[in-house]
Amino acid sequence: MQKPDFNLFEELEKIEFAEALFGTDFPVDLTLDNPREVVDYFVLHLRGWGPNPAAADLLKKLAKKHNSPTLAQGLHDNWRREQISAVIHEIFNTGDRSAGGDDDAVIPVRKPRGPKSDGRASAQSLDEDNPSGRC
Repeated sequence: MQKPDFNLFEELEKIEFAEALFGTDFPVDLTLDNPREVVDYFVLHLRGWGPNPAAADLLKKLAKKHNSPTLAQGLHDNWRREQISAVIHEIFNTGDRSAGGDDDAVIPVRKPRGPKSDGRASAQSLDEDNPSGRC
């Protein structure tokens, strides 16, 4: 009997967690060994979308952890590049964000086997009465 690959399991959990936070899928062809490409992808595909409640909570924690209050600002607005980058780096443990971060650090994950079916539809507004996420 072959021993299960726990690293692969952990990597897939990280991808699923990121998908839940961003409300969209990691595409199969996205090169995950290049964080700048991952951040660029999400900046493009999250245009017009804001952090859901889980992402907002994580951003608040990251703002405290890294002494960077700007990460927690505008949580009812659209995603900002610095927020996306901080979340990607936190999930995939790609280095120290307190020094301003480096989108080129290696994300230690493999590509997922295939896209999920629920996609962007799971992205939510922080304000239940305001589905657009705008104030």
